[in-house]
Order: sequence, then structure tokens, then C-alpha cells
Amino acid sequence: MAKSKKHSRFYWLLPVGLALAAFSLSRWDLTQGLERRLFDVRFKARGTRSTETTPFQIVAVDDQTFRVLNTKWPFRGALYAQMIRNLNRAGARLIVFDIELSEPHPLFPDEDSLLAATISEAGNVILPGKVGYLYDRNLAKPYTALIPPMPVLAATGVPWGIINEITDPDDFSRRYLLHLPVRGRLKASLGLEVLRAMRQLPDTVQIQIQDGVCRLGNIAIPLIDQHSFLINYFGPQGTFPAISFSSIVDDSTLNLGVMDSNYMERFFAGESSTNAELKNPFFGKVILIGATSEELHDTKNTPFYSYKSSTRKTAGVEVHAQALQTVLDRAFIKRVTWPIVLGLNILLAILVFRLVGSFRLVRGLLLSMAVAVGMAIAAFVVFAVWNLWLDLVSLIFTTGLVYVGTSFYHYFLERREKLSIQEMFRHYVPDQVVKELISNPELLKLGGERRILSVLFADINGFTALSENIPPEQLVIFLNEYLTAMTEIIWAEGGIIDKYEGDLIMAEFGAPMWYPDHAARACRAALRMQARLKELRQHWEREHKPLLFTRIGINTGEVIVGNMGSRSVFDYTVVGDAVNLCARLEEANKSYGTSILISEATKSDLPTDFQLKPLGTLQVRGRSEPVQVFELTGEAGLSKPKT
Repeated sequence: MAKSKKHSRFYWLLPVGLALAAFSLSRWDLTQGLERRLFDVRFKARGTRSTETTPFQIVAVDDQTFRVLNTKWPFRGALYAQMIRNLNRAGARLIVFDIELSEPHPLFPDEDSLLAATISEAGNVILPGKVGYLYDRNLAKPYTALIPPMPVLAATGVPWGIINEITDPDDFSRRYLLHLPVRGRLKASLGLEVLRAMRQLPDTVQIQIQDGVCRLGNIAIPLIDQHSFLINYFGPQGTFPAISFSSIVDDSTLNLGVMDSNYMERFFAGESSTNAELKNPFFGKVILIGATSEELHDTKNTPFYSYKSSTRKTAGVEVHAQALQTVLDRAFIKRVTWPIVLGLNILLAILVFRLVGSFRLVRGLLLSMAVAVGMAIAAFVVFAVWNLWLDLVSLIFTTGLVYVGTSFYHYFLERREKLSIQEMFRHYVPDQVVKELISNPELLKLGGERRILSVLFADINGFTALSENIPPEQLVIFLNEYLTAMTEIIWAEGGIIDKYEGDLIMAEFGAPMWYPDHAARACRAALRMQARLKELRQHWEREHKPLLFTRIGINTGEVIVGNMGSRSVFDYTVVGDAVNLCARLEEANKSYGTSILISEATKSDLPTDFQLKPLGTLQVRGRSEPVQVFELTGEAGLSKPKT
């Protein structure tokens, strides 16, 4: 009983504590890196999504551009001016540069003015800039400054946005920067300026941050941190349509030494060409111009990229397209908040704790693994269907930690139970019985149960008078010699010692391990005890010690057996009317002049090889009906005990 009370008191503290530990562990930087990698796996598992209806068209400065144009980086202003003119003639809605133009061209600075004039005439161009940081040990925080397009371009009043990037500690681009604070104001990113132009919001509309949402007019973007949101990537590099920069500026009038393929002329308004046969990829589109060649070092690690695969890194210009499409589709990824994750951890911990506690170690491991797989599937489903980022590492850590913790808990609980059984019975039953109980604790029902068994009482004749004539020290040695001899016989027959009360021995046969022949075992033990006592009397006579004679009573019947006492102190014992009758039988030996008396109930359970002598009925105090009693005189194979 005491053990079960402790178990129930602390039962739920262990899984809750392990859930808290797993949650705290999942917050570490190292484990958050693992969580980000598992977040990437969800993108790969979901696969590439269609961008057929996207309003974005990429113009890529790729390897083909350098081969065809036979020019060097950075490109001269005349190339960009020609590109802008061609795109507008093809019906482009917006032309967005993801190529920095903050400094004059080192070889053709005069062409920067041509580019500025073209931008001013077009009226639909958006340029990039940056926020620069100056770090100095004398400054409490870095000095920030805007780096706009070169003055000749900025003078045209062209809108521009910053292209600073924000990466995670593993150098992966999972977030998109929306703004940065510069001297008390929020400067919009290039993407946010594109959205402003697409929604035709005036420059007077300012960025507002409220309740974790970035607002620009009627545009609302939920933030993952102070400045950015999570990009819901549609796929790897090449998911968004791209056309080589060389195809846009392919024109013999530029004197580039190449032949004009007339590619762009097919899409010019008013030109007589095969427009009906070829879809115009530029009409009404937002054109994003950027570098895709690896040599220009503007490629990013995204969730679809793997160091071990052949998948290419994603060009920075396509990252813009992925982020902008996320906003237009309102496919925002929301990370499940930590209180909800913690709550799920606790519920999961309780589930795993119960599963492991209900099954054996291997099956518990298999069930825990099944739970972990189920959590992974659930995390993918909520991501694929509702764009929710559920922390998987935290849940997996909880499953693993609770399994290990619960396994140790039940190991120590079982060990404590075995030690409790061993401590409880090692003074009362033989070692082999203790081992059997430890191996099969279900044989021991703590708290009490009804059971039919046989009870034996053995008491020494005239012990009170004997104790008055022997010094206490010698009496203890003498009595221990007697009790040891009797106990060994009881144990040998599978009985247990219930208690010693001075010279009285109380023993049971059939508990905690039940034997169908418990009555025969009790009677055989009584006969052997009397035979052994005869041998001891011969030994004591030679040593001039007092001679002991023992009365034994045996009864069989239903009793309550189990741990009885207080919560902290208890004994394994039996109670009931059958026990009281056994005590009366032991006392009745005085009246009958016998050494072993048994009841009719015990006689009914004995085989025929036991020798019995009927003595009639005995009127027992507290009983209305008399009891048939028998003297046990022997058993076939055993010599008759003599007094």
C-alpha cells in the first residue's frame, strides 16, 4: 500500500518534468539548427508548386548572357537602357532591378546619364539600395547609413528599396527582409516597394508595425521577427520563369559584334509578327532583373538546396519572386507559438509515459517510435495544408526523453518493488520463495485478499515456568536454537513464518505462493517438527539443559491475507475466524494430552497416507457449533513422533 501511494503522488510529475526539459533543450541554438533543417525537409516533401499564373518574370544575367554579349561585369548603362526600352515596348508592367547601381560605371560613366534618362522616361522602374553599417569600438551601436542608387539615377526620383538580406545561423535564406530602421524611420525593402507599386500606393503611405504585423496601406504581412517574414518557397532554382538578359538586349544597333535574332521584336506592340503564335512573356508582368550566374555570387541557400545533392542554389532575384508570390497568395507561414508547443509537449509526454508504463520495454520502444513518426507526419500535414510550422524537434525530444526517463523510472520502481518484497519476506520464507516472488510479483497482492490456506500454531509447554529458572541471556540462546530448528522445517515445507510471540510460532502454508496441498505441507511440517524436537531433547539432555515439549494446532479455512498495519509500518499476516480456531486447537492439546491437533477442515484436504485419530468434538469459545478434532499421529514414510 505504501508503495502505491508514493507512485500515485509523483506519477504525473515525471512526464511533465521531462516535457519541460525537452522543451528547454529544443530552445538551444544547436537544436534550433536541427529544427530549421527539419523545416526544410517539409518543403522538399511537399514538392514544387506551380507558378504558371505568377505575375513575375525573371530576366537572368546568366552564363549565356556573358557568352552571347561578350562583355564584362558590371554592365554598361547602355545595355540596361536598351533592356528597359525593349521590355516596355513588350508591355512590361514594372521593371525591378536586383542589381546594385550605386556607383558610376568605371569605363563608361557617360552612359549612366543615358540610363537615367531612360529610367525617367519609362516611369515604371524600381531600383535597389542598401543600408550600410559602420562598426567602431568607440560606438555603442553601429552607425547606419542609406546607400541609394548613384546620384544621377536618384535624381530622377525613381523609387528604390533596400536589398539587405537576412539569413539564419546556417547561412540559409528562409526569411525575407521587409524594412530596416534608419535614423528613426523605417526604410522599405525592394520587395515592399514592388508591392507598393503593384497596389498603386503613394509614397506618403508609411510602414506600420503593430501586433506582429507589418502594414503598408492595405498590405498586411505577419512577421516572424521584428523585420522579416518566412518565405513560403514554391520550389528550387528555376521554379519561376526566366529569360536570359542577352535575349532582351539582342540588338545589332548596340554594336556588340553579335547578330540580332529579332527575339524581342516579336513582342513589340504594333510590330507585324507572329504575336498570335507566341505568348508574350512580358506583357503585364513585373520584370525582376538579377544575376543567376554562380560567378556573380548572388545565389542563396534555400530549403530546397542540399549540400549533398545536385540541386543548384537559388538566385537572389528568384528569392525576391518567391517572397513576393508568398505575399500575393497570402500563403504566410506561421510558426506555432511556444505556449502551444509546450502544451503539446506535456500531452505527448503523458501519452508516451502511459504507453511505456503499460507495455514492456521493447513494445514501449516500438510504440514510442510510432508516436514520433506520427508527430512527423502531423507536422508535415499541418505545414502542407495550413502553412503551420510546428516545432518537430521539441516533440521528438519529448518522445525520446520521456521514453528513456520512463524506462528508468519503471526500472527503479520494479527494483524497489523487488527489494520491498525481499525485505518483506526474507525473514519469513526460504530464499527460493523470495526469488520466485521477485520474478513474479503478481503472486503477491498487497493490501489483503481472501484465500483458503492452512495455519499452524506451535507453543512450548510450560515455557513461563521455564523462563523463570534460566537467566535471560541463556534463555535467549536456548530459545533461538529451538526456533531456528522449527523455522527451517516450516520453510522446507513451503510455509512462511507469520510471527514469533515469545515461544509461540505462527506460520501459514499457501501464501504468498499458493500450493494446492497446503494442508498436507502443514501437517508434514508438524510431524517433522516433533521429530526434530525429539532429537533436540536428546542433545539437551546430554548437556543438562531443560527439555522442551511443543503443542501444535493446524486449521484450514478462508482468511484475509496481505499487508496490514499503518501506511508506514505493516506486517504480512493473516486474520480471520480460521486463525482463531487454529489457536484454540493448539491450546486444546493440554486437555487431550496430545501434541498435534487438526480440524475437520484440515482433515478433508489431506491424502489418505496421513494417520489420524478422531477425538470427538471440541466446543470453542465464540462458536455456537462444536468442532470435530483429530490427533495427527504420523504419515506413511515418516516415523511416528513420540513425546
